[in-house]
Amino acid sequence: MNTRIKSFSDSERGTLLREELVKMTQSKDYNTLTSYSTVDPNGLTFVEKHMKYMSQYPTMNHEQYVSNLKLMSKRSK
Repeated sequence: MNTRIKSFSDSERGTLLREELVKMTQSKDYNTLTSYSTVDPNGLTFVEKHMKYMSQYPTMNHEQYVSNLKLMSKRSK
C-alpha cells in the first residue's frame, strides 16, 4: 500500500467511507464481486478497488462517489 492510499484510508473520512463500502459488500442488495487484478492472483476486492480510486482524487466528492456506486451496483429485485 502506498503512502497516499494509507493516509487516505487512515483518515476519519476514509474510515467512514470504508465502513460504507464494507456494508455494501455485506448486503445482498449490491453487486460487489471481486475484480481481476494483475497484481494479486486472488483479485482486487470491491472495497480495496474503490478506496484506491478515491485516494487518487483528494478533491473528489467521495460521498457522492459512494452514492453513485450504490446506484450503479444495486441489484434488481
